[in-house]
Amino acid sequence: MNKRKLTQGILLMIIVGLVTACGNSNEETASESLSTDNTDLSPSDSNAEVTDQMELEIGDTATIESTIGTYEITLNDMQYHEEIEGEISDLEIYLIADYTLRNVGEEDISAVESTTTLELTDYLDGSGQPDTAGAFENIDYFSDDQLKPGDKVHGQAVYNSYDADTFYVRAVQGLVASGGLKNDVLFTIEKEEME
Repeated sequence: MNKRKLTQGILLMIIVGLVTACGNSNEETASESLSTDNTDLSPSDSNAEVTDQMELEIGDTATIESTIGTYEITLNDMQYHEEIEGEISDLEIYLIADYTLRNVGEEDISAVESTTTLELTDYLDGSGQPDTAGAFENIDYFSDDQLKPGDKVHGQAVYNSYDADTFYVRAVQGLVASGGLKNDVLFTIEKEEME
């Protein structure tokens, strides 16, 4: 008799577990479709693990998790210039990147701090160049505005570079190594893609 009650008890626990699991699965599916429908209105799930993104190109969006927050940076366009406002590059050329920055975290972030986590290089084993857009009057550079969760802003960055056939916008490698950035990103841009 005790074996029978024990078996019935185990079966009852299995049935309750299955019903509960099915109920939770439906709730998760409904919640996932709701967040997908509101992509532009609410920040992404901050508990999701952000991974390295090393095969990005012009038009792609990188999600970056740093000590200041989680945000997306889209490289909309890249332009090649021999000079800007009559100024010649300290190296050989200038590259102007057009970005869209979106706060997908749960805390306010600084637009300029977020974009300075990227650098440009023409040689992956070498050092990278920082954004110098603030030195030019006619460049729509990122200001120190605070972005609330879900907010987005457009802006430009200016990089000095040596001339090359291929350029790379990547996460500042020192920040990745020190843990200031929790993931690495890399955009590859061919010179022939630029106008």
